Amino acid sequence: MVKLVEIEDDAVFDDDSQYTTDDDENESAASLTDKEEDESDFDFDEEDDEFEETFLERVQALKDIIPIEKRRAVSSALSNISYWGTLGMHLAGKLSWVFTTSALLVVFPLALESDREKMMQQWESEQAGGIPGGQQQPMMGGGMPPPGVAGSAPGIVA
Repeated sequence: MVKLVEIEDDAVFDDDSQYTTDDDENESAASLTDKEEDESDFDFDEEDDEFEETFLERVQALKDIIPIEKRRAVSSALSNISYWGTLGMHLAGKLSWVFTTSALLVVFPLALESDREKMMQQWESEQAGGIPGGQQQPMMGGGMPPPGVAGSAPGIVA
């Protein structure tokens, strides 16, 4: 890892001057203490920046540590897992489509027919319950109900 250091041009030229006066020395001493305080704050920031690595950068740094054979083995294993996982998900999706459409084609009409059957039974029980005594009227010859009494469900022709 490369560490960059900033060099301030003004500080280099002021310190290298051969001709300084007492006033310049006092000013430069005061400015150095201010700069040291600023630099100490800056140093803490640099240290924090050095340790703020992303996970991807850490994994890339491990690339040099792990031998190439191990890297190839891990890569091969991950690609196999990815392939079989993708294939499994693809097959699961197709199977769910087949089962769902089959259920709709078989179960939905069966449910409708069951509901229709319950409605017929309810209608027949209402017809039988509407007669006093709860008994059905006797049928005339041939199994036909007497005139004026409905013996079958509406819409069904006997």
